[in-house]
Amino acid sequence: MREYVKLHIARILITVLAISLFVLVIWLDGYRNYLVIGYGLLLFCLLLLFVSLAEYLSNAAFYHYLKSGKAVRGSNGSLSKKWRKQFDAREQQMQEKLTELNQHHQNHIRFMNIWVHQMKTPVSVLALMAESEEVDSYDLLAETDRLKSGLATALNFVRLEDFTEDFVIESVSLLEVVKHGIGEQKRNFIRSEVYPKLLSDADITVTTDKKWLGILLFQLISNAIKYSKPDSKVCFEIDPFSRSLTISDEGCGIAEADLPRVFRPFYTGQNGRQTGEATGIGLYLVETISKQLDIDIALVSKENLGTTVTLTFRT
Repeated sequence: MREYVKLHIARILITVLAISLFVLVIWLDGYRNYLVIGYGLLLFCLLLLFVSLAEYLSNAAFYHYLKSGKAVRGSNGSLSKKWRKQFDAREQQMQEKLTELNQHHQNHIRFMNIWVHQMKTPVSVLALMAESEEVDSYDLLAETDRLKSGLATALNFVRLEDFTEDFVIESVSLLEVVKHGIGEQKRNFIRSEVYPKLLSDADITVTTDKKWLGILLFQLISNAIKYSKPDSKVCFEIDPFSRSLTISDEGCGIAEADLPRVFRPFYTGQNGRQTGEATGIGLYLVETISKQLDIDIALVSKENLGTTVTLTFRT
């Protein structure tokens, strides 16, 4: 009954006001028969109560749904029959939303478990270095870089939740962003004996978020270096006509069976399982960010020949 009152409070108040105005008009007209007025008010209230009670009982399922969020299937109310499908659809939507939230929560837990496991290695290496009498600065930088990369991936994974809250559109030079991305990975290139190569000085201006585009390129360049062979190259080429950026490596490539699933979260594939360092998040971040930035992404790869990723900018 409480749900009925809440839903019809406006109608009840208007009805009470209408009765009050009617009695006031009669009173101002000079009619003073309290017994008749009281009797009329009593009949009107009883009639209103009866109609309200009948409506409430006939639509009990509706008010139960408002209270509990679940539809009652056993009711024969006319309104309940009319709305039952909508109740079921609404309940199904709620269940789907809960399932989605639960899956999202599980993904976060899974990622954190993988990430913590990944971070144990550089932390252990740094601890061993601290215990030794001589510390190699090159090895120290290598492990700190691994930590920085892992932290950046974790932060970016979390930031995707509020992408629109941290989103600034501006016109930027794609060539400058690419050069900055290569510079960020300078030590990684040198350490892996992989060399970046700009195939041309062509440039285009793109309308995008510079920071998120940099994060996207960081992931692609990191992957290209990670799976490249020593003394190989990672090539970058901007095509002004198709407004695209191509990043090609000469690495181990991706197995054909893995290609349809490389953008799925936590999917590491054959290469990731062999190296034991993959989290399965890198390409998932790339695809998610590319959708937000309205960038088309295409990936072509052949085992033992390398991988080519093409980013096509719509704006």
